[in-house]
Amino acid sequence: MADEIDPNFPYGLDRPRQVRGAAGVGMVVGLLTLVAAVALGGLEGSNGLIVLLLLLTCVAALVTSAAMFRTSRKTKILAVDRMLDGLDLRGDERALDLGCGSGLLCAGLFVRLPKGDVIGVDAWVESHLHPTGKPLARKTLHAAGVKGVHLRTGSIRELPVEDASVDLAVSRDVLALLPGAAARSEAIAELRRVVRPGGRVALLEPFVTRDLAARLTAAGFVEVRRSRRWWSVIPAHRLLTATRGD
Repeated sequence: MADEIDPNFPYGLDRPRQVRGAAGVGMVVGLLTLVAAVALGGLEGSNGLIVLLLLLTCVAALVTSAAMFRTSRKTKILAVDRMLDGLDLRGDERALDLGCGSGLLCAGLFVRLPKGDVIGVDAWVESHLHPTGKPLARKTLHAAGVKGVHLRTGSIRELPVEDASVDLAVSRDVLALLPGAAARSEAIAELRRVVRPGGRVALLEPFVTRDLAARLTAAGFVEVRRSRRWWSVIPAHRLLTATRGD
């Protein structure tokens, strides 16, 4: 069995509105640049500065869209492989993916836990960040050859998982996007409830990682570590790891 995710399998487009929006802005500004270059009748002086600023805006928008698209199609898979490889899994753990979406982390866990068990939990509420649903997740995982993942419906602030029943809990782009500090605290309290003593959590998040680290510590997790920024993904992420204390 392969120990990495198929890097060519499409696990959905993250933040599609932002990707398409940036591309749209780039194309519109590009058109305005051409119109301005013709209408101004020359590029001398301030006319040239106006056209240059429009051109730079066009390029910035298109580059941003392309970078986000590449992150969604390619580099997020490499980042998840890097995240999971760093956990040195035995292969028999019971693992939980919070906010599993289309199933990328579930797939990564599945190929690394041949004797283990993988649970994916999501509220399956479609959003502009991760448009997905439970049937789509099942279809995606099945197409990727992942057939042993247990998908459950529920909130990460009220997980449909038994107390102290998982060895590992992971998430990507989930806790940092919760609506406020109170919601993050509730999610971390749920992590402590479902992870067994000595079990671990690994959170790959783009924002509020310092706050998340502090809340993990306050909830009784130990060995809380926060990585440097991973600039290979857009926006840049940090990996948080921690162990549940007794």
